[in-house]
Amino acid sequence: MTRAALALCLLAAGCAQAPGAVPALSGTTLESGGARAGALAAPSETDADGGFLDAPAPAASAGPGAESDAERGGLLGFFARRAASAKAAESAPGEASPDGTAATASEQSGGGLAALFGGGGKGPAPDAPDFRQVGPGTTLPFGEMARLCGVPEHALGTRIATYPENRRNGYALYDTAPGGSGARTLFLTGFPDGCARQLTGALAMFGSAEMHEELRYGPAGKTLPRSTTDAAYEKVKAGVCKVASGKPCGRALSRLEKDTAFVTVYPAFGSRNWLDILLHDGAVVAVDRH
Repeated sequence: MTRAALALCLLAAGCAQAPGAVPALSGTTLESGGARAGALAAPSETDADGGFLDAPAPAASAGPGAESDAERGGLLGFFARRAASAKAAESAPGEASPDGTAATASEQSGGGLAALFGGGGKGPAPDAPDFRQVGPGTTLPFGEMARLCGVPEHALGTRIATYPENRRNGYALYDTAPGGSGARTLFLTGFPDGCARQLTGALAMFGSAEMHEELRYGPAGKTLPRSTTDAAYEKVKAGVCKVASGKPCGRALSRLEKDTAFVTVYPAFGSRNWLDILLHDGAVVAVDRH
């Protein structure tokens, strides 16, 4: 009994130490993050049926960084919106082109590489000799010309001649029945509107400006009547070569011949009738029937 009383006295004396032996909170330096770490409950402090760890996490609020690139302003937003628009345009089905393939947006509108190389350009004036337009399968009488649009060149027949020679971006002559002796449909290409010019004949050939001048300004030309194509050539030559009417083009002839050509068409082999066509700068300038 005496020993038990003595133990209780010693315990009471230990609890009664001076307050200065315990450091005050205000005088204690806490490590950064210590308060937050100490506030988390240990796994043993939660019950198995729920508690802190099993509670649903609060939904993260959408901050400025959470908005999509397309919604942002400035240059980044601009490019993001352009990219989204381009992707939508690529996924949209295009209209079918004449050869059965889907046409791109540039081809449908007549711009880009199509307008540059012959497609969607300006067509002839209403008073031009090639203003009339026909559909596929139309047969024209000899001496008439019309436009056929929307048909790819590979469907026009066999290419039998080009002007200038060996150049794909100039004029071309197509024959629907090469090797035949009778009159058939012929086509000329190389015009900015992308349409072929349809003709009828048994024989057709290109002629150069130099050949025309040799014939017109030579001795034989003095007895030849002046035609519509002759008069039209004088105007074209004056604009390019800067020479007077009746005079050869001279040193500028090579420049004139880059986009100026004659086409002669015969209705039959050995015929004394023919058709003369003057082409310049992608246009049918004049047509004469002899």
